[in-house]
Amino acid sequence: MLKNLSMNSQNKIILITGATSGIGLSLSRLYLKNGWVVIGLGRNIESLQNLQKKYLERLIIAKCDLAKKENIKETFKIILKKFPNLHSFIFNAGVYKTDDFDTFTEESIEETINVNLLSVYRCLLEIRNRLKEPNQSLLAIVSSVAGYRGLPKSLSYGPTKAALINLAESLKIETEKYLVDIKLICPGFVDTPATKINKFKMPFLISSEKAADIIVKKISKNGFEISFPFPFSFIMKFARIIPYWIYFRKASKLINK
Repeated sequence: MLKNLSMNSQNKIILITGATSGIGLSLSRLYLKNGWVVIGLGRNIESLQNLQKKYLERLIIAKCDLAKKENIKETFKIILKKFPNLHSFIFNAGVYKTDDFDTFTEESIEETINVNLLSVYRCLLEIRNRLKEPNQSLLAIVSSVAGYRGLPKSLSYGPTKAALINLAESLKIETEKYLVDIKLICPGFVDTPATKINKFKMPFLISSEKAADIIVKKISKNGFEISFPFPFSFIMKFARIIPYWIYFRKASKLINK
C-alpha cells in the first residue's frame, strides 16, 4: 500500500525502514519537522497514517513486510521509479528477541535473521544501481552496541547486529569509488516497544526521540560511526579489546545477577 506516490517533490527525500515504531518512527517525525519528504516502510502502518494527517503529502507510506523478499522487490521497484531523486536511505528495521541457550527456537532465529540482516541485503540489492549514480548518496545502517561482543540473552539478536557492523565496514571500503556516505549507527538501550520486554534494568536508557535527535544531528557530519549514549558505548567498545578470559568472567557475573 503506497500513499501519494504521484507527488513530484523537490524537497530532500529520505527512505526509512522500520518507520512505524521506535527509533524509525521518531526519525520520521524529526525529518518531517525539518522539512524533508519521508518514505516510511513497515508492516503496521497505523502510526504513520496518524502522522500523515499532519504532514499530508510529505509523508509517503509503504506497507512492506521486510521479512519477505518479493515484498521488498515490489515496494522498491515502485518507489525508485517514482522518486528518481531519492538518494538517502536509513535501514533501521529490526526485531528484538531475548533468546538464550535454553529458549531459542528455529523460528525465532529465522525471523531475527530475516528482518535484521537479510532485509538489509535485499534492500541493498534494490538500491545498488541508485547508489552508483553520480549523486551524493547516504546509506545508514542501524546496528547496535549489542553487536560489539557476545552478550547473555542475545543468541539471535546480537549476531545479526555484529554482522551489520561488519557489513557497514565492508561497504565503507567498497563504495569509496562512488559518492556514497556510509554511516553505521549503534545505539545502546532505547525505550521502544521492543525493549519493553526486558525484565532487567537497562543501563543508560534513553528515549527514541533522544536517539533520533542524536542520529539526525550527526548523520550529515564527517565520520563513519554514530554510537550512543556515550557511557554505555564506551563500556561496550572497551569490552571489545579486553582479553576473552576477562570478558567472560565479567559477563558470567552479569548472568548470575
